[in-house]
Amino acid sequence: MANQKVLAWVHFQRAPSDLYMATATAGGEKEMLSQSSGASIGDVAGQVISGIDVQVIDGGVLTYAQITASDGGQVINMKGGERLAAGGSVPSSNLNMCAQGLSILVERGQTFNVMTAD
Repeated sequence: MANQKVLAWVHFQRAPSDLYMATATAGGEKEMLSQSSGASIGDVAGQVISGIDVQVIDGGVLTYAQITASDGGQVINMKGGERLAAGGSVPSSNLNMCAQGLSILVERGQTFNVMTAD
C-alpha cells in the first residue's frame, strides 16, 4: 500500500481558511493536521466550518473524509472519489471531494480524518 499526500482546505464562517495536510497509507485512516500550526481541527474550537475541499495525489482515491467527536462518534462523514487528472471547469473536477454549505461547530477534541485507496 502506497503513501499518499492529502491536502484539504477547511473553510470557516468567521476566520480565514486553513490548509490541513497528512500522508495517508492507502486503506488506513489518517488525521489531518493544520499546515500552519500542526494542530488538530479541535484546536480551533468555537469556529464554524462552512466547507471542506480535499485533494489526493494524482491517481489517488479519497475513500472518505470525516470529522469525529472526542467520544469517537461521527460528526460528519463525506464520501470522496477520484478526481480528473486533467482538471476541469468546475471545482469538484480538480478535487477528490468538495463539500460546501456546511455549518459544523468545531468542538475541543474533534479530529479531521481521511481514508485513501490506490
